[in-house]
Amino acid sequence: MNFDRSEQQQQQQQQQPTLEQLDGWCEQALSSASPEIRSEAERRLRYFFPTFSETLAEVSESHGFSSGQARVMAVFHTIKGPAESGKLMTWFLHQTSKVFSITYVVNRLRTLVLNHLNVMDDEHKTDLRNSLFAAIQDKFNGLPGFLVDDLTRTLALVVMFTWFDLADSKAVIDRILEMGSTSDKHEVLGLQMMRSFVEEFNKELPPKYISKQRRVVVTFRDRQLKSIFEHALRAMRSAIGDGGRDKRVLLSQALLVQRDCLGFDFIGLAPDEASDEAVAIQIPSTWKELIQVEGFLDPYFEGYAHCGAPLSSQFVEVLVLVASIRRSFYTEAVRIGFVKRMSAGIAEILAGAVGLDDVENYHHMCRLLARFRCIHTLVEIEDSAVYRTLLVAAAGFTATGLGLWEWSANSIAPLLTFWAKVAAAHDGRDSGNAEICGDVIAATLPRVVGEHLRAMVQATARVASGESLADSPLENTDALLENMGLAAGIARAAYAACGAAVLAMAREMAGEYQALLNGGQAGADAVAACEAQLAWPVYAVAACIGARQPYKAQAEDDQADAEMFAVALELDHVVRQRLQRGVGGGPSEALELAFLHLHHSFRATYIGEQGYKAAAVYTRLAALVGLRDSTQVLGLVLDKLLFNLRTWPPASPVVLRSLQLFHDLSVGYVSVRQVAKLDAVAPLLAGHSGAGADALRFLGAVDEYKPRALYYAGLARILFSAPDAAPPAFAAFMRPWARLAAELLAMPDAQLAMDHVRPGLVRLLRDLRGFLSAVSSKANYALFFGWMCAAQRMRLVHRCVEMRADAKVQIAALKFMAEFVFNRTQRLNFDVASPNGILIFREASRAMCAYGGRILDEQRRPVRDVYKERYKGVAVCFTILARLVAGKYVAIGVMPLYGDTALERAYRVAVELLKQFPVPDVIAYPKLGKATTALLEVLLAKPNIDLVPLDDAAYEHVMRVCVEAFDHAETAVSSSACGVIDGVLTAAIENEESDIASLVRARSADITTYLLRAMLNIVLFEDRPNDWSFSRPLFCLILLDTQFALQYTSQIVQYQPVERREDLIKALKDLLSSTEFVLTTTNRDRFTQALTQYRREVAAKNLILMVPTSQTLGAPVDILAYSIEDPASNIAQDEGEAAMVD
Repeated sequence: MNFDRSEQQQQQQQQQPTLEQLDGWCEQALSSASPEIRSEAERRLRYFFPTFSETLAEVSESHGFSSGQARVMAVFHTIKGPAESGKLMTWFLHQTSKVFSITYVVNRLRTLVLNHLNVMDDEHKTDLRNSLFAAIQDKFNGLPGFLVDDLTRTLALVVMFTWFDLADSKAVIDRILEMGSTSDKHEVLGLQMMRSFVEEFNKELPPKYISKQRRVVVTFRDRQLKSIFEHALRAMRSAIGDGGRDKRVLLSQALLVQRDCLGFDFIGLAPDEASDEAVAIQIPSTWKELIQVEGFLDPYFEGYAHCGAPLSSQFVEVLVLVASIRRSFYTEAVRIGFVKRMSAGIAEILAGAVGLDDVENYHHMCRLLARFRCIHTLVEIEDSAVYRTLLVAAAGFTATGLGLWEWSANSIAPLLTFWAKVAAAHDGRDSGNAEICGDVIAATLPRVVGEHLRAMVQATARVASGESLADSPLENTDALLENMGLAAGIARAAYAACGAAVLAMAREMAGEYQALLNGGQAGADAVAACEAQLAWPVYAVAACIGARQPYKAQAEDDQADAEMFAVALELDHVVRQRLQRGVGGGPSEALELAFLHLHHSFRATYIGEQGYKAAAVYTRLAALVGLRDSTQVLGLVLDKLLFNLRTWPPASPVVLRSLQLFHDLSVGYVSVRQVAKLDAVAPLLAGHSGAGADALRFLGAVDEYKPRALYYAGLARILFSAPDAAPPAFAAFMRPWARLAAELLAMPDAQLAMDHVRPGLVRLLRDLRGFLSAVSSKANYALFFGWMCAAQRMRLVHRCVEMRADAKVQIAALKFMAEFVFNRTQRLNFDVASPNGILIFREASRAMCAYGGRILDEQRRPVRDVYKERYKGVAVCFTILARLVAGKYVAIGVMPLYGDTALERAYRVAVELLKQFPVPDVIAYPKLGKATTALLEVLLAKPNIDLVPLDDAAYEHVMRVCVEAFDHAETAVSSSACGVIDGVLTAAIENEESDIASLVRARSADITTYLLRAMLNIVLFEDRPNDWSFSRPLFCLILLDTQFALQYTSQIVQYQPVERREDLIKALKDLLSSTEFVLTTTNRDRFTQALTQYRREVAAKNLILMVPTSQTLGAPVDILAYSIEDPASNIAQDEGEAAMVD
């Protein structure tokens, strides 16, 4: 086996293109609207500027299993490796002046450096680094800023990867620091380059580079980063006060460098772990001499006061980071001075509203308040005048700022965070202690809570009246709940005052609403606007109740909760009365969602498993609204939910939220039993699907399955919550469905297919499926199974599957069958003597064969939507069969022994369906691809493979599907494909006389070889998260053709640079000699472990393989015979065999 080099000679005849040609191709590759032109330009550029980072699959362009050779990538004849390619790219970089060309070549250079810089010798590395530095210096005047950044980032990557290899790499940063001595423009360039260096060193590279990167970054952090920050500090101090344009640009760059330095990842956290606003910056102690100096903060406050926007916002942004430095960084005396100066500076800005008319300044000042208080407790200054000044100024600023929601919506959360932190450290007993500002805090907390509510109410009113064009704050539910949670935390710190403020506002607004209704002139618009505003006090009550902490709560706090809850219930009652009278238009969605959130919070706090016994709340509720215990509250909640389900249209979010709350009530062990005892439950269970005035509106809709599933799953849990009463209760519950099923069964097929009948069929099937999804015990499933088998109800499912007039009915029937055969929580594990498993298999096989047979008969008929009309149903059929086999409740192996053809027909239809569909389609549709590989993994596993009727065409098709699945977006699908191949090959190896062994042997020259080459390419050239899955079939493939595996890996080594070969040979030798290739569990595990070790070694040594090219072929090598200890002994062997390569 050799790599195909048939194009090498004709490619070598191409001459080096002109500069104009290269510029034209770069422009076409990056800007052409034609995919063909872009592809052709990219192909030409890849020939002259290879990065050696393509995968073998991209180069080979395989046309199937008959393709016996892997092609090499053609490159320009002067390019022997990454060093020559890098030299040609830097030549082009210096020659061209086109933006498209520089953009393209910089991206190619970055890829080359990232993957193959380590194979270049020191001279080439130095040349590449110096060429990039010179290009930046020569071209920075005429280039856009983003290109200077890209060039500098590539230079930074070269410096990072040669940090320990080249002694003078660290000197590059010193050269950048010295650039400012030339001119102001060079000073700006130097700062811009410093910023790009800091960002690149702080950027997280892919996992295979992370080990080397962290070692370099630690050294850079400890030495060079401090120098960069110090240089930026000097540049900032020297530029402050000079209003010239160049100085402002210089000042801006200096502040950006400081921002990036302070935002550096000092302790190696991943970005998602360090995104919290409250995370302290872990600056090294060696930076104390820069920061712990007299007047360190003065230039920032001075610059903010005297420099206009946008520079002023950059000063505050740096102050935010300075305020985030860990408290332990300072000594106690220095920390007190720092906190006092920061507090005084903030208070001065807030009191004088300096620069706060700019939205960026305003937002960053809000962030500064929050971050400063999150990191520093301010205990050091609580008895000083500056603390009082800060709190008073912050209180006035907050009162104004909370009303500026339309101007800066994202600034509300930082303001509330500041006061939430202040409130968390506030002891209510100190409210009158003026020495530590207890009086200011006690007076401010209720004001903040009240002002926030009033501001939101006013913003909602302005949106409703059309005065504001902004979106309503009620539409962003996540931000609403976050801000309400912060406000509730503030309120809980001084609950007597804050709770009273919330209660007073709720009563006041409820009174205004009642007056509006009693006035008799309430128009629909006025009522809608008023109800939208009422959502805010209801959300506030819900947040306050949900923020209760049991270990802190006192009886008077619970009584306050009861009073607020009672007011909200009375408001809800008034709203319902209005709707029943038909006054003032329809209901308010925002208000109803607020009521649902209120009930959710009260249930989570005071009811069920997560609730805590609090007699005070029910004592007060009994006095106010007559609710004496949690059961009565649950009854009220259930009544509210049913009212919503009867009132609101099916597509409303209120319906879905109501059903989710109903589902939550049915999930808890305690709450479901409490709900089952409610008076409203018995009629609900008895008439769950009936029509009439009390019918739930969403049950009339056909399109949505999720609401019906939530509803009937909840009913199923309530129904089975009392096991002793389950059989009679189940019979009564199923009676409406039994009557409907009997009516449908009595209809002839033509009537059943009528337009007005089909929606009822879909609803019935979906309801049964939703109900069955919540059945988890064997006893309850047995009840449902008996009901379905009685009165020939299963025949109705089969008639639906056979209904060709409506694919929606067929899919609903098939999905019900998929749930019916699903052994969820082992509910189908019948007794040994029970025939139920066989009966279920027969029914499912019949349904699957009926649908699959129709699809096969109509395969040539054109369809409008191939997925909805064919693939969707086929995917469900595959799921049914996979669940039947994987459930292990049917002894399928004995079915052929007594002449049962259900298994044979199901397997035959599944194989025929699979053969009919194009392989790209199977993978292109995610659900079909997932169902197909899951089915194949089950069918072709060791116990079942002998029962599957595989012929040569089916075997080839299955392997094609698996190869396509290797590159599927979901890892689970590629893992399933590996499991399929492993099952097939294992069965063939273990039983050489079997039919599957004959198939494997007959196609070993093409299929087995192709699979082995494809898997070796993935393992050697790619970095996959599921190496374990690939290792299992790879072991079997190497066992079947060890010689080919050795030849192929040896030739891969031939095309690698000389600098990489020895390490690669050692790693491959350890992998291929790790175990004996005999099929045992021990040998498999050893090979898997060896592959894991190979991955670790490759990552540690950065052995990124180069794709074979037309110019990189070296001497052949025998991997297993190669001597690492005596490389000289291999030279003669290599030279003796070199003549045989071609």
